[in-house]
Amino acid sequence: MPHHGTAKRQRDGKAQLPSSKRARLLQTGRQLALEKTPPLQHPRHTSPKRALAALLEPGPTLLDSFVSQWLESVGSDISRETRCRSDSCIQASTLIPRKRPRSLPDMSYRRDADGYAMPPPPSSEGTWSCTRTGRSVAPSDATATSVSGRSSSRSLVEHPDYRDENLLFNNISLRSSYDRVPDGVNNLMDYMRRDRSSPPGPSLEDIRQDRDLENLTYGASETEVVEYFRNKIYPSTSATDTLKRSDNLRMAARAVPNTDSRLKIGNPVPDMLYGYQSSVAFSPQQARLVHGDQDTRGIANSAGLAFPFFVIEFKGDGPTGAGSMWVAANQCLGGSATCVNISERLNRQLERCQSSKITQIDSAAFSVAMNGSIARLYISWKQNELDFYMRSMGIFLLQDPEHFLEFRKYVRNIIDWGRDKRLKEIRNSLDFLLEENRLRASAEAKSRQLPYEGTVADSSSSKRRK
Repeated sequence: MPHHGTAKRQRDGKAQLPSSKRARLLQTGRQLALEKTPPLQHPRHTSPKRALAALLEPGPTLLDSFVSQWLESVGSDISRETRCRSDSCIQASTLIPRKRPRSLPDMSYRRDADGYAMPPPPSSEGTWSCTRTGRSVAPSDATATSVSGRSSSRSLVEHPDYRDENLLFNNISLRSSYDRVPDGVNNLMDYMRRDRSSPPGPSLEDIRQDRDLENLTYGASETEVVEYFRNKIYPSTSATDTLKRSDNLRMAARAVPNTDSRLKIGNPVPDMLYGYQSSVAFSPQQARLVHGDQDTRGIANSAGLAFPFFVIEFKGDGPTGAGSMWVAANQCLGGSATCVNISERLNRQLERCQSSKITQIDSAAFSVAMNGSIARLYISWKQNELDFYMRSMGIFLLQDPEHFLEFRKYVRNIIDWGRDKRLKEIRNSLDFLLEENRLRASAEAKSRQLPYEGTVADSSSSKRRK
């Protein structure tokens, strides 16, 4: 209790100080506060030019400090991003989707396995089109884009969706061997199976002893495959031959049956293409119709090859790189459909004539996809005025002597058909169109003369009445 009384007396003592003493203590406190406060110094006047120079030219110490701080901040961002990716701190499933207003364009990006947005592939020169999934594809030999977003050297026909999108959306498809085909196509297939009366070529024993053919099974580049079969299976053509074979030439873009404006077919560049040498196969009048008339134009490439009917695509297989037979079939689908489309131009002109004197030509075409060990033979045709179909005619193991000779027979029969029966049909059709053009021109000339003759007759009769 004495302790509490002492504290109370102290508090009461402070509260009961005289006013003069309290004022003196306050004045002393103000002086001590002023002594502790640093004096206010006004900056020295500096000209604007010197001030600007000081801002633009920082001292070495300040610059080094700024760079060091920036490097540390960048390093911390990188390490933070690395830790975030490795720990999967942001998962695609945890992202909250926001509904995009209709007025805003779609700025969505593809995402990787961790849910991070991937940049779009770099643009390149040329015309591009979009698929139904939004990916960009080129109409010819432009590169595709890999899953990682990096550009690869893969061509358009190698893309996994090329057959199911680009070809299918342009009404080109591969039919099953079990599907029924039109009678005309079936008859043409039977025609190619017939035995040949000409010399059969190498014997079975010759093929068994062919070491070069055997070596193709151990691995061969595409160039080696082409060099072996170039003349042993596929005959060359001369300047005086009605047939013409062109190698590795791009087919005309206007001949490719592109019907979908978004998904284009890559312009075919067949390893080999058989057609006609127009200067030899056709008369000058027929050749002018083939080259000049847009409705019946039958030229397939820059070499002047006309009305093509046989496409060959080679692939290598071995340590130098494996070529996909699936890709070769895609190339055959596009190339043979282009051949059919060129012939169909002529048929459309014949149909407009509405005459029973001429029948349409057989617009079917053939193609081969092969490597050093296997060959696949196809036939293509147009059906229902819209669809282009391709169907397998046979698969041949080239190291088997019997298969080798059977495949050679098919190829030679196709070439002979093109040189003989098919060429005759085209010549007859061109002659018919030339005659139709002549009759039409004659009728138009007579129609122009009739008003003039009527005017002259009226003038002479009026003179006689006078």
